[in-house]
Amino acid sequence: MIAKENRTFDEVFGALPNVNGLPKLARFGAPTRYGPYPDVVVMPNHLALARRFALSDNFYMDGDVSADGHRWLVGVYPNPWMATNYVQAYGGHSTFGLGEVGRRALFGSNASLAPEDYLEAGSIWDNLARHHVPFRNYGEGFEFAGVEEDAGEKPTGAIETVNIPMPAPLFANTCRTYPQFNLNIPDQYRVDQFLADWKANGFDDPARMPRFLYFHLPNDHGAEPRPKDGYPFHASYQADNDYALGRLIAFFSHTPYWKQMAIFVTEDDSQSGVDHVDAHRSICLVISPWVKPGYASHRHTSIAGILKTEEELLGLPPLNLYDALATDLRDCFGNMPDVRPYTPVPVDKRIFDPARAKDPKDPATATEPSGPAMDDPRYIMRSLARQERERER
Repeated sequence: MIAKENRTFDEVFGALPNVNGLPKLARFGAPTRYGPYPDVVVMPNHLALARRFALSDNFYMDGDVSADGHRWLVGVYPNPWMATNYVQAYGGHSTFGLGEVGRRALFGSNASLAPEDYLEAGSIWDNLARHHVPFRNYGEGFEFAGVEEDAGEKPTGAIETVNIPMPAPLFANTCRTYPQFNLNIPDQYRVDQFLADWKANGFDDPARMPRFLYFHLPNDHGAEPRPKDGYPFHASYQADNDYALGRLIAFFSHTPYWKQMAIFVTEDDSQSGVDHVDAHRSICLVISPWVKPGYASHRHTSIAGILKTEEELLGLPPLNLYDALATDLRDCFGNMPDVRPYTPVPVDKRIFDPARAKDPKDPATATEPSGPAMDDPRYIMRSLARQERERER
């Protein structure tokens, strides 16, 4: 499972020929001008993966924003406390502050469950642990209320200011050197940290390789341009994210496990873009040697459908009625495997050069602030307006 941040279907896949898309909205998936550079395709690996493997053009986010979206990603639907709290907070009526009495809001905890909204059956982490399915988590679930996501907070990208309980299975099976959400940190660094963790844990040995892996690759969220740090445009973040995704898929496709793998790529929500079908329509890639090549699924599904498909593949029961009754993604799979490895499409260095992106271990990193935390609702409209200005320059 690879979870990313905030994109709609049309802005990445809207120009593909075999889907229900609107090409003029495909600002990251079609030749577009950024600054002085014409004909830039920002996310070529997403397109290459969609053409070779499978995707859905009828896939929708269960949540509205990061706060509830990350809960849906781990199989937890928002309970009344959560649903009330995140709406109040996004409206500016409930805030987190260290000077306040008590903990008034959960913000800064999009990737983590709070004790108040933990469901009876728990999350995907509990489901895996109950049924003895080994897993490894990279970047999800360690962002608690009051978290600081500033520059220099390596390697995890965060400093926790409040002690909040977390699920024991998640605590025991999470990589401590993989960064969570912090846009000062390149997604390339996240991939490097994963590769180092793979080697350190000896996952080349089938006896040690977990059956389930979860990744958070957040930089397609986008932030303020930081030219000195290798991000001259807002679209530089999406290019970083795209190349990191290509690298991950290429790595897995060269392992002995590739012929038995299924990789699901999605977002936590779709709030930063526009889509001609629905504001909640988003990205769902299904990557495996066993999928139908170039297949576009038109079955209505959602994050709960991804979770259900993962549970079916792993032999797990559903967590709740949402995944139990969801439409799965079995139509994407065929019976003729194609085990050829994947070669990542090179990044367009005019908008993002991985060699120029600041290493978060560099004391001079993040010479310019990256922008908002994951859950800052004020950022969304500014982001859309800035991207339009970039395209018009």
